[in-house]
Amino acid sequence: MADGGGGMATDGAPQEDMTSQRPASLSHHFLFMRKFFKHRRKIASIWPSSRFMARACISQVNFSQAKLVVELGAGTGAITQAVLASLNPRTRFISIERDADFFQVLQERFAGGVGRQIELLHGDVSHLTDLLRGCGVQDGSVDAFISGLGTPSLPPAARSGILTALQWAAKPECVFSNITEIPLYYLPFYRRHFGSVRFEFVPLNIPPGGVYHCRHAIRV
Repeated sequence: MADGGGGMATDGAPQEDMTSQRPASLSHHFLFMRKFFKHRRKIASIWPSSRFMARACISQVNFSQAKLVVELGAGTGAITQAVLASLNPRTRFISIERDADFFQVLQERFAGGVGRQIELLHGDVSHLTDLLRGCGVQDGSVDAFISGLGTPSLPPAARSGILTALQWAAKPECVFSNITEIPLYYLPFYRRHFGSVRFEFVPLNIPPGGVYHCRHAIRV
């Protein structure tokens, strides 16, 4: 889809802009915890990201110049909310979530308002390249990927889908920022797949964790 319109849901129906936000509720947090115990490897944390983790996750995004930012694994919207607080009207934002319950929460929290190029996509990152192409993303056009997924522990198809899409869609200086609840444990994974990796520790989170800021995806 061209950058000039409003957001689109995956069924092709117009999606309202998300800049009119509803705060997260305690029920959203407990939903997140239930999903963690059910899916574990597919969810990066037991509890939604704190505001400190969310700010760290987007700290390497140059919102004054970015034209396209993509979020993977939006969950109940903790990082989504931080992005929207920083987004400028010229930046397009695509937020992707696979889980149907989480996706419904995102729709409830961020529906309403007008004026920015924002899309919510209900889809699986195993097919990330196809999802992005389906909404008009061109090769080499993404300024930043931010991820709330437990990328190293995802099923192989999902990991491959993310890494393949990065190699296709990322601008040369695109940053891939991924949260973690196990500080530095997966550092070897990120160093195998990226030419530049920096870890940012975030103690004020449940549990304490951090963010891997990665650039220059390595073709495998």
